[in-house]
Amino acid sequence: MPKNPPSDENFDRFKELLDSKTPEECQACGGSLELEKVNLEDYQGGKLYLMENVPAYVCQECGEIWVPEPIMQEFEQMIETAKRKKIKIMKGVKLK
Repeated sequence: MPKNPPSDENFDRFKELLDSKTPEECQACGGSLELEKVNLEDYQGGKLYLMENVPAYVCQECGEIWVPEPIMQEFEQMIETAKRKKIKIMKGVKLK
């Protein structure tokens, strides 16, 4: 029986980015996929970037996580935005 993912504002916002086209099965093992909340992490340049409670397809057999392309694009855009803001802040700082 499929699980209903817990609902919250962040999860629902990202869920709207998904196509109605749900993958049929896990490409790694052929198991069934369910939409669940996951956390995305990326470590770059000594900084950890984290996006919490985003929808992804999780294999119920092997645990493989399939993050839809629109979600990954949003995560990458968030990282680039954070990097640009850091650069702007650093340019405005006067060193003694």
